[in-house]
Amino acid sequence: MAIGTIVTMAARKEELDAFIRRQDAGALADVLLELAEAHPAVQKRLARMQLADKPDRLAATFRKTLAGWRRQNRLLDYRDSQEWGAEAQAWLAQIERELLPRDPMATVELVGSFIECDAKFFDRADDSSGCIGSAMRAACRLWLEAAARCETPSEMWPARLQQLFAGDRYGAREPLLLQANLLLSEAQLWQLVAGYERQVDSAPPVSGPWEASSPDARSAFVALTLLSHALRDPDVHVRATLRRSPRPNSRQKQEFVLQYLDVDRPADALRWLDDEADWHPHTRLRLLAETLRRLGHTDRSAPVQQQVFEQTLSVEDFRGWLGHLAPPEQTGALARARQLALDHDDPVTAARLLVEIECWDDAEQVLVAEQARITGQDYVWLVPLAKSLETQQRWRGATAVYRALLDAILAKAHAPAYGHGARYWHGLNAIAAQAPELMPLQPHDAYIAVIRRKHARKVAFWAQVNKGTTAAADDGGRDDTDDA
Repeated sequence: MAIGTIVTMAARKEELDAFIRRQDAGALADVLLELAEAHPAVQKRLARMQLADKPDRLAATFRKTLAGWRRQNRLLDYRDSQEWGAEAQAWLAQIERELLPRDPMATVELVGSFIECDAKFFDRADDSSGCIGSAMRAACRLWLEAAARCETPSEMWPARLQQLFAGDRYGAREPLLLQANLLLSEAQLWQLVAGYERQVDSAPPVSGPWEASSPDARSAFVALTLLSHALRDPDVHVRATLRRSPRPNSRQKQEFVLQYLDVDRPADALRWLDDEADWHPHTRLRLLAETLRRLGHTDRSAPVQQQVFEQTLSVEDFRGWLGHLAPPEQTGALARARQLALDHDDPVTAARLLVEIECWDDAEQVLVAEQARITGQDYVWLVPLAKSLETQQRWRGATAVYRALLDAILAKAHAPAYGHGARYWHGLNAIAAQAPELMPLQPHDAYIAVIRRKHARKVAFWAQVNKGTTAAADDGGRDDTDDA
């Protein structure tokens, strides 16, 4: 969605808020009653408002919904799971807004029951979208916040927290320990750490892979990793990892480094970057450069990041390199980047970098000169690249990119992408309307004629093209559609 559209929507919301607050209470009551007649959700909301001073009965209405979910046995496909996940999120938001301020303990019990039903929900659903998992994680955070508001002695919560976490079969209850600091004191968190470390140490030794160890030992290891984040102490995670892997691999070392950097302990991160074995070289060098920068050694970090950039020529690595340089040194970096881009054999990588350093003519030139080598499947890079070129009226470069995108979609005959293809078609026509000089590209009319002849039987595509033409005519040619 365009930024201008978001700003307009926000302004309209402010206008609506001000308008509603100026209205007579009786008039608004009539509107609410009218809406309640037509919309069950409004009716239910008003019914719950009537129970505001009766939290036990309010909690009972929420429990009724949960009981209904528990009785259901129908399998949920991908779309159904998304809808149910959204429904569960809304239910939790209602509890947080309406019940939590009035009865935190009832909220704890209700949300705890929901968490303990997670296997029931996951076992009957295709949660590929992650919507049910998101609802469960939201429930864990709400449980912690509600428990923290209770007047119950704090000593009861560690055991209950461990009990809830121990029942986790799907990884959706991880926020219980990841954000346990919302509920427990630092001393209580350290007590949990000590208990889980004893659990790991008491597990029988395993000669094979870690996955063959006991479920309790694996659960304790996960708990220690989560608690290390809650305590913001990576040493907990490192100790737990070394217990199971005395010689950590590169992935484990990367986790150590990232955690130490997250808590601003670069000196501790550095020692895990010494050994190059098993690392993906770019990953290690990027982390090494960032660690050295955090230590104040930019004289050492800048060459390391430059090495990564010169190997990848990615925009992100170039930005990283500039971040290690003082302003006077950046001029030389820009010149170096331009020359490397011009010498590079991939036109898209080169053009992205040249656009980044605002060498617009060079970017257009490499795309036009190597148009046949533009891979249209790289739409993640190509769509923003084409739009950037359009804003600078580099019509030839934008044309080369849009043609590559359209050709790739039509060559693959991927019908779900035909809507995007139609937008590229209209984009090309809009550029042609500017009457730019396209040489050495094929003239627009000739290119269009080839597309029409070669793909005449792709009826679904032409339907999208015609649909786009009608929509553009209806709204005066305005196109607010986002490309994917």
